[in-house]
Amino acid sequence: KIAPFTRDEASMLRGGQIVISFMNAATTNEETVALMMRKRVTALASEKIKDSDGMLPVVESMSEISGITSVLLASEYLSSTSGGKGVMLGGVTGVTPTEVIIIGANTAGEYAARAALGLGAIVRVFDTSVHRLRNFQNLLGQRLYTSTFHPQVLQKALKSADVLIGALSTDILMPWFYVTEEMVQGMKRGSVIIDLSVDTGGCVETAETRAIKDPIYEKHGVIHYSAWNLHSRVPKKATIELNNALRPLMQEIADAGCKNP
Repeated sequence: KIAPFTRDEASMLRGGQIVISFMNAATTNEETVALMMRKRVTALASEKIKDSDGMLPVVESMSEISGITSVLLASEYLSSTSGGKGVMLGGVTGVTPTEVIIIGANTAGEYAARAALGLGAIVRVFDTSVHRLRNFQNLLGQRLYTSTFHPQVLQKALKSADVLIGALSTDILMPWFYVTEEMVQGMKRGSVIIDLSVDTGGCVETAETRAIKDPIYEKHGVIHYSAWNLHSRVPKKATIELNNALRPLMQEIADAGCKNP
């Protein structure tokens, strides 16, 4: 299971089961967690599973899909048929390329940048860590605009941006954002915001957690796409990726269970 359990889904569990799912324990409803505890459910949080290299295989796999999908969605909602400003994400000869700002030099940010650069867009990346930004450029194999977080620098960049992709979680349960509502108000009308970390607090103040069936709304003239589980749009691909990430773990569990005490 990808999405964290809801109260209704937790009530369907018969109890004593082992479930593997994204849990987002910090933001999951307390009543849901308490219900699973009363039913003595053993929950393995997918977002916390590490492999022998110290990596998070499930998160990395889903982040790759989300990063690429976010750019495809941004391209769609920039078009006039989807209510956008009527521009193409990328560039053609003689026309200034669109500008994409990515918050977060992580896996989702990396694959979003690869997709945007492949289309010919200008990409600017912001992160809290110089080390991550340096690794980010090395992974992409080319020089691009990078910056640590300076509110004035970010606000200036957002004024000319066509797309903002938020891929960095705040990891804290308090109302503090990298992109404030004031910054969003200064963006161009018809530009697009996609906050991939909205389920864990988000990094854009105007982003709302919405269902995948109704993810679009407009605020301050800016189109917002606020459903975190973008991989649900490509379930076949996501299932294969999830299987690749979890199969080694399931094999280890099976082998351990077969051993004699």
